[in-house]
Amino acid sequence: MARFFKYSFYPVALALVTALCAPSGAEMVDKVIVVVNDEVVTQREFDRAFDPIKKTYEDNFKGEELQRRLEQAREGLMEQLINSKLAISLAKKEKVEIDEQELTERIGTIKSYYGSEPEFLQALSARGTNLTEFEKEIKDQMLAQKLVEKEVTSKIVVSPAEIKDLYQKNQEKLVAPEQVKVRGIMVRKTGDEEEDAQKKKKIEGISKELEKGKDFGTVATESSEGPYAKNGGDMGYISRGQTLEEIDEAIFSIDKGNKSDIVETNIGYHIFLVEDKMDTRPLEYAEVADFLKQQLYMKKFEEELMKWLEEKRKNAYISFK
Repeated sequence: MARFFKYSFYPVALALVTALCAPSGAEMVDKVIVVVNDEVVTQREFDRAFDPIKKTYEDNFKGEELQRRLEQAREGLMEQLINSKLAISLAKKEKVEIDEQELTERIGTIKSYYGSEPEFLQALSARGTNLTEFEKEIKDQMLAQKLVEKEVTSKIVVSPAEIKDLYQKNQEKLVAPEQVKVRGIMVRKTGDEEEDAQKKKKIEGISKELEKGKDFGTVATESSEGPYAKNGGDMGYISRGQTLEEIDEAIFSIDKGNKSDIVETNIGYHIFLVEDKMDTRPLEYAEVADFLKQQLYMKKFEEELMKWLEEKRKNAYISFK
């Protein structure tokens, strides 16, 4: 239920980080394409953010549909970059400051996505940038974010009455799905025909142990090759669609307290024990109040951010080169 903001600068930082992982194309042309107050958008900066979007669209669309979507993406990204630069310029004018430790931690988090410092620096180089430039971009984004927090976020209030009203208007949609509490035992397939034949014999042996009355959790701990083995095979409560189709069919057709026959999937052989079942039911207000508050907050944030940016753009110098 996430929303995309027409006038948002936050996606730009994400696009920047994503772009670092994308393969390098032709050499970027580093020229100014837009001036926003004292800030600029360069061709290289735009291409860094746009390239991964372009690649995704090219992988999924063709012909006129591809061109239409690419044009929309270009326009949308340019709006995001302009709004980002506007917020950055205003933050600098207001002499907004950020904590250097927080900046260091933010950059460290991004670096952690890479195997090592050399890999991170190589990714920067592949995109035609360097560590100094990258750190400046992250710092600028943090300045803009801090300004928005001060002038927009801090003024948003969601009252209990608003949350209650939203709940009452959407009660028929706020429903907990059918769930089953499951324990599972899995014997993994290897892809080798002979080895998998032995794997099948193993799960058949496990099934016989269970039929003799051996505790399911104990057997799971001792014999399961699945990720829940250490917890006695406890997979918790599962809703339809959260597992493979074959598993769904098995566990939702079993009565509480019963175990399944051997279930074969592409990853292995399984046996399940259904410990509890919960039918579909309306969600209580207390269960969804926090979620509804977040939805209301995000809606208000979008509206207020749009108003703030529109107002600031009236007096901004924006020139396309």
